[in-house]
Amino acid sequence: MTVIGSNLSSLRASNASSKAQSALSTAMERLSTGKRINSAKDDAAGLAISSSMTSQIRGMNQSIRNANDGVALVQTADGALSEVSNMLQRVRELTIQAKSGTYGADDRKNIQSEVTALTSQIKDVLDKTEFNGVKLFDKSGVAANSRNLTIQVGANASDTVQVTIDSLDGSKLDSTGLNVEGTPDAANALKTSKEAQVAAQNTYNTNVQTLNDAKTALAIAVAKGQADTTIEQGAVDAANEAIDGTDADNPGSKALLDAANLTLSAAQRSADTSAATAAETTLTNVDNLLDTVNSVRANLGATQNRMESVVANLTTNVTNLTDARSRIEDADFSEESTALAKAQILSQASTAMLAQANQSQQGVMKLLG
Repeated sequence: MTVIGSNLSSLRASNASSKAQSALSTAMERLSTGKRINSAKDDAAGLAISSSMTSQIRGMNQSIRNANDGVALVQTADGALSEVSNMLQRVRELTIQAKSGTYGADDRKNIQSEVTALTSQIKDVLDKTEFNGVKLFDKSGVAANSRNLTIQVGANASDTVQVTIDSLDGSKLDSTGLNVEGTPDAANALKTSKEAQVAAQNTYNTNVQTLNDAKTALAIAVAKGQADTTIEQGAVDAANEAIDGTDADNPGSKALLDAANLTLSAAQRSADTSAATAAETTLTNVDNLLDTVNSVRANLGATQNRMESVVANLTTNVTNLTDARSRIEDADFSEESTALAKAQILSQASTAMLAQANQSQQGVMKLLG
């Protein structure tokens, strides 16, 4: 049947041309963007899945950076505690040195000067160590005051690692807790006794010299045949009295020197005992502090290892998830190049056939001729 009202061939060719143009446009878009999914109409389910994967990938990438920051924080804390441990070891070494009986009060005083300087530096390290403005240590010794830092190490809210830095007991970081010199009272008593003994010794030496001078003068007078030696003899007697004294109420310089020596010996023994007790206390305090520091460092080391494992795991997950997302949303250039060539051929063919279909209706004119 020959009709002119409906050119079905033209309609079919036009429809085929539209489809070919759509396929050509899609192929060109995918090749130009490198994406198989450029809008929801390309693959609605695939778009939703790839978007969810993108959230996970970006969250995990940020978590890798977070974990690395956490590792840096832990390393900062561990480095500070390493130096604190070194200083405590030096304090312990000095305490062992001061505890030896071969060292006197002056030696222990000099040793205490270094101990005091190290104590101040330990406190400075614990007070001033920070990471990005966050203080890392607490010296109260109260567990509730320990530093607890939450590191986000995953794409989901529950993916966290807790970094705990236990509170250190800093109450012993003073001249009492770390002391090798002894109590101030014992030290002051020894100082006073030394000053008194020196003064008594000087007085005794002066009196002895006076006696010797008086005896010399008397001997000279006798040798010259001086008839009256009362003055010279009186000087000798006075010098002897100054040394030996006259009675219990008026002791001589010799008795005062003996008493000063006894007092000095007692003060020395007291100072030695006080220093030994202080050194023992210091050793105990240092050992306790070292145990605490070592425990904190062990926890920090375990936490660092955990976060490094987290980084390794997240890196693997990101790689695998990125690969999965790529298979969903990225264009296969081999496939799309083939589709482009096919669409170009179909577009050209459908255009040619549309022209042929439009020409075919003109044969009707011959029937009217």
